[in-house]
Amino acid sequence: MRGGGWRRPRPAPIFSPMKFRMPWMSEDLAAAASVRGAIGDLRAYLRRRPRHQIVFLTAAIGLTFLMIYGFAIEMKGKPREYHRDIIYFKQWNADRTDAEIVAQQKIDGPEQTKREEAEKRLEAEKRAIFKRLGDQMNAVGLY
Repeated sequence: MRGGGWRRPRPAPIFSPMKFRMPWMSEDLAAAASVRGAIGDLRAYLRRRPRHQIVFLTAAIGLTFLMIYGFAIEMKGKPREYHRDIIYFKQWNADRTDAEIVAQQKIDGPEQTKREEAEKRLEAEKRAIFKRLGDQMNAVGLY
């Protein structure tokens, strides 16, 4: 009997305290599981890395969070209005004459020119927007 006195000694634990020898963890697993231990392990890991790896790690983490932030902002924006883009077409007989075809083209001609003009106008507006953006990028020196 160890110790002497009136009390019995505590029984020996079945398992010895857990200690792992892993290069990325500290000596004591309990310290590695705590926040302070995790931060210490991260600092020790980063101290062993070359400077360029730390720079690229920081850039990768920063770009990742920037993209996530951008998606989060875009999600908060006003939702786009949905509209169906239904295209109707006509069934034509295979045996129609050239005169019927020309007559129908004269009827459909003004509508088609209106659509083409609207498309050209939208294309010109988009081109102007991209030109302004290019000019702004030139002013900053990015383009």
